[in-house]
Amino acid sequence: MLPACELGAQSGPTSWQIADPAARRLDAFREFGRDDADPLAGALAAREAGAVVTDTEGRPWRPGAPGFLAASPAPHPQLLRLLGSPTGR
Repeated sequence: MLPACELGAQSGPTSWQIADPAARRLDAFREFGRDDADPLAGALAAREAGAVVTDTEGRPWRPGAPGFLAASPAPHPQLLRLLGSPTGR
């Protein structure tokens, strides 16, 4: 991993962006804030592909969660510590 993280701004469908860590092309996809609908399809595909999908607090993601993190199982805990809640909780 880079010292903390590399760029984080992309455009396009959220499900495409979540597909990258699900396919192991990127370490993770993170989104802050509540987004009830956009991550639904990507979250399902990522979980089915073996990625860990949580909110930014480490709880299993569901609509209404305070954020979104999808990553391969190995780096997920470290990414959660580095990139988790913007409040540092």
